[in-house]
Amino acid sequence: INAHFKDLFTRLFGGGQAYLQLVSAEDPLGAGLEIFAQPPGKTLQSISLLSGGEQSLTAAALIFAMFL
Repeated sequence: INAHFKDLFTRLFGGGQAYLQLVSAEDPLGAGLEIFAQPPGKTLQSISLLSGGEQSLTAAALIFAMFL
């Protein structure tokens, strides 16, 4: 999923980078997922710090990555 997410994010934004990172937990099934994204011209940050439109495109990239 992470590889497809990176590719789709770059395509949707016309550049930039993004990746997924598991938040540590004792139980792998209880681990969280952190989304880091860097649209073109911005710094690498958590998805919660992006604008609404950037969050929407990032979420779309993640959903399509899951289907792939």
